[in-house]
Amino acid sequence: MDQRFTKKERLQKRKEFQRVFDKGKVFSNDQTTIYALLNDDSVSRLGLVVGRKFGNAPRRNRFKRIFREAYRLNKGLLENGIDLIIIPRSGLTDLSLTAIEDKFKKVLTQINEQLRK
Repeated sequence: MDQRFTKKERLQKRKEFQRVFDKGKVFSNDQTTIYALLNDDSVSRLGLVVGRKFGNAPRRNRFKRIFREAYRLNKGLLENGIDLIIIPRSGLTDLSLTAIEDKFKKVLTQINEQLRK
């Protein structure tokens, strides 16, 4: 499986984000809120929304880097064709890949189960 995170795997347009927010299902844990929606493509896509309330620019950028990496390493758990938007919760303090990746894997399996029904 290809481990790269290509441009095709990113939600980029406002219209794409709005569609997921409006029609998607919400999954959450103590770290994040995730909106997920089946798309018409064979490629799953990721979007990250990190507001200023989360922290200063280096903290927001670190969150985005870590979640892109967690997605890149675990995108094989997703069946093809799911759009994801990840929003951090304000109480998130541990920004390490291993801490985030464990809980992210659990949410990805939940998303697969719920959306494929």
